[in-house]
Amino acid sequence: MSRSTGMGKIFINDKPYDFKEGETVLDVARRNDIYIPVMCYLKDITPTGACRLCLVEVEGLEKPVASCVTYAIDGMKVYTDTETVWKQRKRNLEFILIKHPLDCPVCDKAGECMLQDTTYEFGINEESVKSTKPNKPKFDWDMIIHDANLCVLCERCVKVCHEIAGCSALKIEERGFNNLITTVNESGLDCDFCGLCVDFCPVGALLDKPYKHSVRNWDLEYVETSCNYCPVGCSVKYGKHENVIYKSEKGENSYICSLARYAYKYTEHSDRVKTPLVKENGEFKSIEWNAAIDVVKSKLDEVLDRYGKDSVAFVLGSRLSNEALYNYKKLAESIGCEKIVTDVAFYNQKFFNDYYEKFETYDVVGKLEDIKRSDLIFVIGADLQRESLGYKWFLTNGVVHNDSKLVTIGLKRYEYDYYTDVSIVADYGNFANEFEKIKNDDDQIYKDIREYISKAKNVTFIVGNEFLEAEANYKSVFAFVDYIGHDNLNGFFYTFDKPNINAMFNLNLFNRYDVDKLTNEIEDGKIKFLFVADFYPFDTKGYYKKLRNAINKVDYFISADLFLNDFNKNAFAILPVLAHLESEGTYITVDGRVIKYVKVIEPEVDAKSDVEIAYLLGFSKGINLESYSKAVWDNCIKGKFGYPDINYDEVNGLVYKNKTYKVNNTDYKYIEEPKGTKEVFVNAKYHNNHLSTKAAIEKKSDETYRKYYFDVDRSVLVGENAKCDRNLCSLSKGIAKGIVLVPKN
Repeated sequence: MSRSTGMGKIFINDKPYDFKEGETVLDVARRNDIYIPVMCYLKDITPTGACRLCLVEVEGLEKPVASCVTYAIDGMKVYTDTETVWKQRKRNLEFILIKHPLDCPVCDKAGECMLQDTTYEFGINEESVKSTKPNKPKFDWDMIIHDANLCVLCERCVKVCHEIAGCSALKIEERGFNNLITTVNESGLDCDFCGLCVDFCPVGALLDKPYKHSVRNWDLEYVETSCNYCPVGCSVKYGKHENVIYKSEKGENSYICSLARYAYKYTEHSDRVKTPLVKENGEFKSIEWNAAIDVVKSKLDEVLDRYGKDSVAFVLGSRLSNEALYNYKKLAESIGCEKIVTDVAFYNQKFFNDYYEKFETYDVVGKLEDIKRSDLIFVIGADLQRESLGYKWFLTNGVVHNDSKLVTIGLKRYEYDYYTDVSIVADYGNFANEFEKIKNDDDQIYKDIREYISKAKNVTFIVGNEFLEAEANYKSVFAFVDYIGHDNLNGFFYTFDKPNINAMFNLNLFNRYDVDKLTNEIEDGKIKFLFVADFYPFDTKGYYKKLRNAINKVDYFISADLFLNDFNKNAFAILPVLAHLESEGTYITVDGRVIKYVKVIEPEVDAKSDVEIAYLLGFSKGINLESYSKAVWDNCIKGKFGYPDINYDEVNGLVYKNKTYKVNNTDYKYIEEPKGTKEVFVNAKYHNNHLSTKAAIEKKSDETYRKYYFDVDRSVLVGENAKCDRNLCSLSKGIAKGIVLVPKN
């Protein structure tokens, strides 16, 4: 049947219903709460018509048709509940069961299996046709197990991988009875390991390897919360039993990446700080909390009395909640300390200053949802798999469902390169040179981009770490925005690998004090008391390196952290904090949506939340701070600092902050940069900042070893004409000339 060309009405079971152009019979039925069984259908992907359980009768047609691939036509009469329809549906279900092993008692999907539920619904309690079950292979794909014998060939996994995850890592092989879901790459599954294929598999054919044969699904209690690995703000459900997390899956109306799915065991890492620690004679000694607060307070008083408030500084990380950041800010201000520096400044202060000059705001331009309606998307130096994978779902949706043109300019070919219309490798990290070529070069690829630009009305930019690390002049990308045209700007997004970057800007913590001044003062021994919360400086370059080299010059370095590491081992005291999974609070996503995270498990260490740590330190100094997140939000944050005026209990991830911006012209002149080797520090594959490295643990249970996350691959990738003096250097043709990509984790 052909697609409808306009609005109209169809009749389902003799009742009229409106429909929109392009809607299927199943779309209309679902929208009007008319039940039609499905197995292969998902609203997020294009229909396949594979399972044939959604059959309906259409007046004028000889045989029932699949409602998921039958488009509504004005005047069409559809019947969903006839004897013929139910008989044919049951026959199709019995055909599926011919090849499916009846091993529900030992299958990990039992209790949440669509096939099991549908079989029960149809009243099938025994095989109508006795058959020899297929003996297909079982695959071990790192974190995912695939038992091909359980597969019902609904194609959900293949389509989800292609149309949502943007990986296209799965395919159907062979024909007929020998059909097999397998990997496109012969060496195994090469993808983002988001596990969406597992979530959408209706049976037990795809399972999370760390979960397999551990605990029954009906014994799990599910808690839905927000992921804290990047600022996209995805919703994730954790399945726990007796205070242990056994599995995770996507939340309602959300997707997740490998981090949310598998990197949840960091709370159990052996480096976890379990009690307050204070250094005596060069060694850490465990003490109880009241004593620890007293010691820190006494050292702070000592420094304030002897050297004054200018000798005190705070460094705050953007994994802290809104409430924790507010409390630490208020604590610092109340003791007269103005030297507050954030990890955003350590990462790249200059870019965000240039960004503000361009848009008169630190907020990103647009909402993530806007990416999907773009005519043209530029991904500039953003390896989304390693920075903020959530961006890629919106990008993929735009390409697949909106025919968005996609142009990538990076230091290598990205994993989703098959989606791009033009993919450019910026040799020597010279992105500005590529912008100039787009404007003027006669090479066909640049002509093609100019044509895309001329036709586009909604253009989106996603700018990432590779650009910030390698490009000499950040204003080059803002001048490129001018070339595109301000009226055509649909969105401008930057990536970040920790969740609460926006709070730094909202709470006026960014540019509160210059990071260069602070690190100089630490080097010169002028900072006597340094409080560092949730901040880990990688051993890379710039201010990170500068701080690491000078930290021993601080008399009293106080660290509030989850782990003992190679940085805070230099601390005078370490105050153990609760993990995101053990506490609650709010974040604000990169595009301004306020989200809440809730307690998933009870802590098994003697730690406290950052909110409470700030409260206790404040109390010891006679400073009045709130002691828990709800009180901080309701009494100190809501309706202020650009945050929406809603109560803590009303935060549901649906409310955005109000944003305004202005696009200024950029004063910029292109100057060709000299060619030479550039070291660019990146997240290792499947890793994001420091936290995920602590999730790569292995445990023995019931004589079974379970690997819970990926180890860090520290291979250094080297492009042509680049010099590499590091270990594990590997020349790669896919890397830009003159570039050395070094994992920072």
